[in-house]
Amino acid sequence: MNHLTIYNNQSFQHILSVTEEIILEKGCRNTTLKDIIERSGLSKGAIYHYVASKDELFGLILQSKIEEMNEKFHMTITSSIKEGSSNQGSFSMVSQFFYSRQNTHDIGNLIFIYLLSQDNEKVKKILNDIYRYSKDTGAKWIRMGQDNGVIPANIDAEKMAKLMITFSYGLRVTQILSTDETDNVDSSDIFKVIMKTLT
Repeated sequence: MNHLTIYNNQSFQHILSVTEEIILEKGCRNTTLKDIIERSGLSKGAIYHYVASKDELFGLILQSKIEEMNEKFHMTITSSIKEGSSNQGSFSMVSQFFYSRQNTHDIGNLIFIYLLSQDNEKVKKILNDIYRYSKDTGAKWIRMGQDNGVIPANIDAEKMAKLMITFSYGLRVTQILSTDETDNVDSSDIFKVIMKTLT
């Protein structure tokens, strides 16, 4: 089932929104489908129409965040092209795609760390799907940057996307473990280093 087609559904958006609220209040581990059913006002059947478990729902929240960023990126690029302005600023969003959710209170970060802590095959598949979708979307953005002369054409978009996701995942874990803000890495610096290394 392709979950991307359900994001425009109003009921599903309501489920995502309610789930995010509860996670921020109770944390991922303590959030239950019963909580989501009660707060959303929807029936159990309505929830299970979209997902089979809370972990699947959490994975869909992560995927929806990627999709939101993808839509924002395309709107920014379309606007830049219509106005005839430089795409240089627009393509700084390429690095934001990989690093924008790097704070410990961000819903995407909370869910990501929670799902990593789960040891079952269904969650591994969810994380693998998110990884593949992130990589494919990131590579598409990099190719758009190349098409617009912002990213060097000789860079392998697939390899660069994999490398940047690797850094992104490492940054998420580092920020959970670190208690000192001076340990935080500026994501734009990483993007610049990767660009220099690959050119």
